[in-house]
Amino acid sequence: MSLLVTAIVPVFNGERYLRVALESIFSQPHRPLQVVVVDDGSTDGSAAIARSFPEVEYVFQPNAGVAAARNTALQRARGELIAFLDQDDRWTPDKLAVQMKVLAEQPDTDFTYCRIRNVLEGERPAWLDPRFVDEDSVTFMPGSLLVRRRAFERVGPFNVSFVNGSDTDWLLRARDAGLRIAVTQDVLLLRTVHDGNASRNYATSRRDVFAALHGAIRRRKAAGS
Repeated sequence: MSLLVTAIVPVFNGERYLRVALESIFSQPHRPLQVVVVDDGSTDGSAAIARSFPEVEYVFQPNAGVAAARNTALQRARGELIAFLDQDDRWTPDKLAVQMKVLAEQPDTDFTYCRIRNVLEGERPAWLDPRFVDEDSVTFMPGSLLVRRRAFERVGPFNVSFVNGSDTDWLLRARDAGLRIAVTQDVLLLRTVHDGNASRNYATSRRDVFAALHGAIRRRKAAGS
């Protein structure tokens, strides 16, 4: 029997992109599939879009940030495998198939992530390096992941004290916990680049990354490594 995959989609005022994101999940051939959308206090039409998909499990919570929204969904996740997608990005049609094959062939691997392609919408935002416009890269971000449930049991949930860096913090904690990671060179995530991306807040992102790195240093010193 095929493993249940839980796809987690946090959304905050994402009506502009959410339908396309969800369609990219439901276009995956793999079943069974649990899709959990956590609405982090949206005031636009995000709720109506999410609820227009009968298979979606829609959850509303007061605005608490993307890390808290992902954690809320993790509490509801029933799948042995966990995947993520941001409201303005898209999976390629073979995303789950490729990554599930990696995990099936490498049973000791705890999670895998893939190459992404930045897809520019409109003019290039000032925060995006021109070298990365419409280019592929191996980038760790939640939408690129497929994770075994056991990984979250060992590492724990996302740290809600981070605004933009909870994913980086989680990766560093996973490495410190000794999790096994596989990277596939397939482009499986299309990242929509626009002037509303969270990455536009460069100062906050940089602060969060530094805090995550300092946390990793402290853990390694405490472990004597």
